[in-house]
Amino acid sequence: MTRNSTTDCPPRWELEQHIIQIASEQLGLEASRIRPGSRLLEDLNCDSLELVELMLALEERFAVAIPEDFGGKLFVQSPLTIGTLAAIVERFWGTGAPKQRRWYERPAEPVAAAPLERPFTQLGGFAADAGAPSTPLHHPLAANEEGVAQWRRRTDGMRCLLIPSARVELGSELPEAEPDERPLHAAEMDAFLLDAEPVSVAAFARFLNSTLEPDSPLVERWCGVGPDDRRRRHFQLRRRSVQLTRQRENWSPVPGTEQQPMVLVSWYGAAAYSLWAHGLEPRDCEQAHRLPTEAQWEYAARGPRAVRFPWGEAAACQEVALTDLHRARRHYGTVLPLAPVHQRLGMSPFGAHHMAGNVWQWCADWYAPEFYAEPLASRRNPEQTIPTGIRAERGGSWVGPAHLARSSFRRGRPPAAVGRCLGFRCAVRVGTGGIELGQRP
Repeated sequence: MTRNSTTDCPPRWELEQHIIQIASEQLGLEASRIRPGSRLLEDLNCDSLELVELMLALEERFAVAIPEDFGGKLFVQSPLTIGTLAAIVERFWGTGAPKQRRWYERPAEPVAAAPLERPFTQLGGFAADAGAPSTPLHHPLAANEEGVAQWRRRTDGMRCLLIPSARVELGSELPEAEPDERPLHAAEMDAFLLDAEPVSVAAFARFLNSTLEPDSPLVERWCGVGPDDRRRRHFQLRRRSVQLTRQRENWSPVPGTEQQPMVLVSWYGAAAYSLWAHGLEPRDCEQAHRLPTEAQWEYAARGPRAVRFPWGEAAACQEVALTDLHRARRHYGTVLPLAPVHQRLGMSPFGAHHMAGNVWQWCADWYAPEFYAEPLASRRNPEQTIPTGIRAERGGSWVGPAHLARSSFRRGRPPAAVGRCLGFRCAVRVGTGGIELGQRP
């Protein structure tokens, strides 16, 4: 079915039936399992990688041109269903197939080999060797190449950057800015510690080994996918039997993924890790967490002034950030093409790695498109705490186009969602209302 006349658009129900068939083919699911009301994220386990392929299939089948910027916000639709896709096709009916090659249809380009920080400091294994409970949670390191003070977190070996207090610009007034990025506004930010790198697979295995039995139901809530999920081959952890004081099963990274950012992790898993890493009980992650707020993330990504990217106004390329990597109909083996967490890509002015590209990163806030226009967004340490059903994510990824990696670009997903381009890092305020450096947890 390929029609592009504005006068012969079929009724919505017919579009939905055709899209069910397309989704069945693209996602490898039986069509009988898909309904017009099926939610792409929650019911069909569709992530960014598959959404790109699905949108491409819709464009080809119906000869419609769906703008890239429109597709970049699909995850914040509540809920995003087969019926939503039918409405999108209906909206762009008659536009004709895209005439220009999209980023995911261009010939593949070699990925630059950016330098690595030496050594890789995040710890794997078990937390039993992390030090005595009376030991301070952080101890100081020498300043990094950017001159920013660093601290090493005892629980997981993470280098943490001390981001100073400042009055910062948030949002954007650029021509390409989305409505939810506007207006450009200022807010006072207290000092905070931010992980220098996304949390790695090795560190996440350490977290699970230190908190849960491998068969705990919380594992499924925090990370991974079900046994019938087609993404299972890309889950970066596996169970293995080890001999400690007794024989038991534990988690270990799939070979080749140890230094990659942890993906296929839900907001709940990221929040639980952030509590454990700071010496707190991880099971209460819905009530408390130590993930960066959107404001903290945006400030740490580009500094106190509003610029497009962490490095300034220049366009993104693979010499500075891992974006635009996926190509249409490309299939991947068991190890995804993610950059090591300590590779010098997406570098912020403070020396934070992958603040553009590689993986999207969960934030503390509930995503609300109108938040930047509200008075609360200009208060000290702003955070959107009113539940919306969608948690914020920032930074772009290896899958999508470079413009999604702009420092002010906003989007989100339901907190239970997992994706192959979605990870996280931790943050915690310093001083009043936060931690005191050098003290034990």
